[in-house]
Amino acid sequence: MIKVEINKKQGKIVSYEISGHAMSGDFGHDIVCSAVSVLGITTCNGIENLTDVQPLYEMEDGYLYIEMPTDIDEEQDKVAQILLQNFEFAIKDVIAEYGEFVQFT
Repeated sequence: MIKVEINKKQGKIVSYEISGHAMSGDFGHDIVCSAVSVLGITTCNGIENLTDVQPLYEMEDGYLYIEMPTDIDEEQDKVAQILLQNFEFAIKDVIAEYGEFVQFT
């Protein structure tokens, strides 16, 4: 089971954490795990590429933690929040199809 936790402060997403494995297919063929991983990593990369902000992150097998720094300007925050909200919507879409493998907390 993959667990996804999104943390918010004052209505803004400040961090997200993805942990576990979906186990919905053989290693290398697990589309649920791949989908969640791609969403988590591309959101972080998008924030970095579009805002010039380096999110704090920790990544290892079956684990990804992303946290927004607090010292960013208003425009950077606006773009980052759009990407972070899109991540939340996309994770919910994955859960709608594959809820037996992904849990949102």
